[in-house]
Amino acid sequence: MVADNAGRELIPDLILIDHLLLHRHAERIVLHVKPYPYYVSDAMTADVVDCLRRLVEAPGEAGRIGRRLWDAMATGRLEVRTHPFFCAPLPYEEMPGDLRAELAAATLTILKGDLNYRRLVGDRMWDATTSFADRTAYFPGAVAALRTLKSDVVVGLEQKTLEALERSGAAWRTSGTHALIQVRA
Repeated sequence: MVADNAGRELIPDLILIDHLLLHRHAERIVLHVKPYPYYVSDAMTADVVDCLRRLVEAPGEAGRIGRRLWDAMATGRLEVRTHPFFCAPLPYEEMPGDLRAELAAATLTILKGDLNYRRLVGDRMWDATTSFADRTAYFPGAVAALRTLKSDVVVGLEQKTLEALERSGAAWRTSGTHALIQVRA
């Protein structure tokens, strides 16, 4: 999983990781964060530790999730890594060979956030019905994008969905009120 923002977004990422591990949808998860902030809200290793501490100290299920995640880190089922590429102004098509090899070895790479999405599909004004699978064919393995729309870039929509969104009159591409999950196996 490639994280996006710290704080309110990183906690749900960690809860998703716990769910995937708890229900055995994954044996091991590598959480990629930035080595330093590319943008002020970017998640870094220290943010992961802070979020885990908050979870552990919370009552009820949140505390149980935090303890499971600490245990997962201690046993190697959850690993936090950084790579300089995540702060580079480059599309994923231009990722370095070591990162490409690492992501190729993963069963699935989940990319979170608007910037990761734009870096994945190409930060261009594509026709919104352009195939997500075609735009991500270069990616070295299965990939899923989880994104709240905050920019004009979007691909993979069905024509009828696009028409309904356009008819709504809302600024659906940039308002942060719409989200998508797209997967290429």
